[in-house]
Amino acid sequence: MSPRIVTADEVAPLIADGATVASDGFTMMSVADEIYLAVEQSFLSTGHPRGLTWVHAAGQSNRVDGLARLAHAGLLKRVVGPHWGLNPPMAELLGGDEVECVCLPQGQISTLYRTIAAGRPGQLSTVGLGTFVDPRLDGGRLNERTRRCVAATEYVDVVELDGEEYLRYKPFPIDVAIVRGTRMDAGGNMSQDDDPTILDSLAIAQAVHNNGGVVIAQVKEIVRPGGIPARLVNVPGVLVGVAMVCSDTSRFHRQSHSFPQVDMSLITGHATAEEITAALDKGDLSEQRASIGARGVGLVEAGDVVNLGTGIPGDTVGVALARSGLIADVHLTIESGTYGGVPLGGVDFGCAYHPDALIPHPCQFDFYNGGGCDITFMGVGQVDRWGNVNVSALGGRAIGCGGFMDIVDGAKKVCFLMSAASRHPKWVEQVDQLTFSGAAALHREQKVYLCTEYYTLELAADGWAVTDADEGAEARSALAAAGLPG
Repeated sequence: MSPRIVTADEVAPLIADGATVASDGFTMMSVADEIYLAVEQSFLSTGHPRGLTWVHAAGQSNRVDGLARLAHAGLLKRVVGPHWGLNPPMAELLGGDEVECVCLPQGQISTLYRTIAAGRPGQLSTVGLGTFVDPRLDGGRLNERTRRCVAATEYVDVVELDGEEYLRYKPFPIDVAIVRGTRMDAGGNMSQDDDPTILDSLAIAQAVHNNGGVVIAQVKEIVRPGGIPARLVNVPGVLVGVAMVCSDTSRFHRQSHSFPQVDMSLITGHATAEEITAALDKGDLSEQRASIGARGVGLVEAGDVVNLGTGIPGDTVGVALARSGLIADVHLTIESGTYGGVPLGGVDFGCAYHPDALIPHPCQFDFYNGGGCDITFMGVGQVDRWGNVNVSALGGRAIGCGGFMDIVDGAKKVCFLMSAASRHPKWVEQVDQLTFSGAAALHREQKVYLCTEYYTLELAADGWAVTDADEGAEARSALAAAGLPG
């Protein structure tokens, strides 16, 4: 049976008031932006659809487009997602207590789609234990409105198995799927061959189809039956109920934010170590900032699988690896499922020039959760003397944990990178929100480090210990600000 073909104006009426909607995307990759715009315009002009619960497994915005279009109280009743750092309108809406907000780890949402599709009773994980996701603390609820309306155990509870504690992430029904493809044939079979990532479209479509809901796909074109090789079909036609051909692909169907048209370098490799080094080390990074990454790279060993978080890690670690000559001896990975190449940052975080491999989003988190990452580099919002870190709630905004919790939970080494000279004080007596538990990491027998431009710390049972520090007044002052001996 062929999918129903609709225009943008016909999409919003397909979404009932009060529905639970799940959408695919990562920054602006695989984001069905014209559908988001159609939903927003319908709400602003008619008041419908309204009261939606919107679920997403990664940030889907460039600060203006994508999910930022949906940041309207009334349109949304609840948001269930991992991250809004590149979505200021949504971060302010959620942080301002105008819409319910449940923050769950990115990898757990991504893999939960498969759990929901399969009808399993939930998934067990150590990810989130001892953090704000743990229902004994907050159950992922990010604001007071949510705490009033949502039970701490609605999305996650604690179970014990063979004497060990786990969080059980609970399944829930999803009514509408919004996915995006490059091409679709007349039978509804959809490819994503232009996309630089392989995300959650299949699992979302399966979860919604098996719940009796509607799968809506935005595509660039519809081709003849058999016009897409079977191995290139990401979502089979049996799952797709409605299709919309994008009216302006450079505006609403970007390959990534900075790539309105298809750039083959985002989906083809291979780059040599020399090419990667030249691309990374362009000389536009301040020496002070570069020195932070250089300290962290001192912890890397040849053969390591390395994960790069956004911010200082993404800006500095690749450069430091290139300058150290280690770039050819390690495996750079990004949570989106990207391996190798030259990772991009900011609103293009998640893709890379000339990647070696692209694997599906949930498969990447399976790999991370299972201990496949040797060392991860993450940023810091707040940190205390016991190694607790907050990256998820800062300055009254709901930023979210993203893939942070999943990655740090399984990594053999965790290295936090921050500037000791930041205009926002990093060291606090108690973090505002517990995104990383130092005690839980030590229980897992992980090695945990913190590097700045002046010093390197290692976490021990009695708090941070200085393992390396520069000489001079600036370094002593930075250590004193952290409450550490100079």
